[in-house]
Amino acid sequence: MKKLLTIFALSSFTAAFSQITINANFPSSMNSASTIDADVKINKGTVGNFAKYQLDVPAGYVISIVDAKGGNFTFENQRAKIVWVSVPSEPEFIVKLKVQANSDATSPATFNQKFYYLENNEKKEVEATPAVITIGGGGAVAVTTTPVETKPVTSTPVETKPVEPVTTKSTPVETKPVAPTPTETKPVATSAPTETKPVETTAAKTANTSVSSSGMTFKVQLGAYSTQPSKSKFSGVGSVNIDLINGMYKVTTGNFKTLDEAVKYRDDLKSKGYNGFIAKYKDGVRIN
Repeated sequence: MKKLLTIFALSSFTAAFSQITINANFPSSMNSASTIDADVKINKGTVGNFAKYQLDVPAGYVISIVDAKGGNFTFENQRAKIVWVSVPSEPEFIVKLKVQANSDATSPATFNQKFYYLENNEKKEVEATPAVITIGGGGAVAVTTTPVETKPVTSTPVETKPVEPVTTKSTPVETKPVAPTPTETKPVATSAPTETKPVETTAAKTANTSVSSSGMTFKVQLGAYSTQPSKSKFSGVGSVNIDLINGMYKVTTGNFKTLDEAVKYRDDLKSKGYNGFIAKYKDGVRIN
């Protein structure tokens, strides 16, 4: 895989009255099907107790956490959140994230960021000018953010539904027919020698079918969570598995030998209101 060249642009926004500053380092350009590190420096000033950092993520992108500084991280419905019941005591701290661009990532992509906190028991927010990431492209374009005055929250942010990632079908490995060694028979006076023909193996006939390579299985992933979700949340699905993988609780269902069966099951779940994508396993080990 070619080495990715990613250029970072600094986006900053300031609340003029509360002296809260947030410096978010995101890539201004990246390649599709790649992952890049990012960080957000939060200068909270004298803010204490409850606080929340929120990032609305465009379709085709996934945010995962590296260091939430003691906060509770979630990524659902294309929205990343870090919630602190008690925000870190130091005036300035850094949270670390990973930005993943899937093969269907939109471009240019706009990321909206907000910081919520309490002041005199009133919930307030700081909002930044959106940051923009371009897929591919010849160079980085710096995104400058504009300070926005702190204002009380009067409405609930609108949740956006996740866009289903595009899966790639794997091509079965063609097996060439094995030709057995012809059996030599001694001539009989009244007949010609018998010639034994090579036997065509079954694998040659099935090379172009939808059967997966040996050891490959497929499941449908319904979500990934930083804290273990309740199975009752997926009562309309039936049996689900919740596995802790790389620090995230991943919810999967089904177990299919062919990609076609898994795709059909995923589409059936989508008609019931469950969005998911195909997870691939090789000899029982997840490979995507």
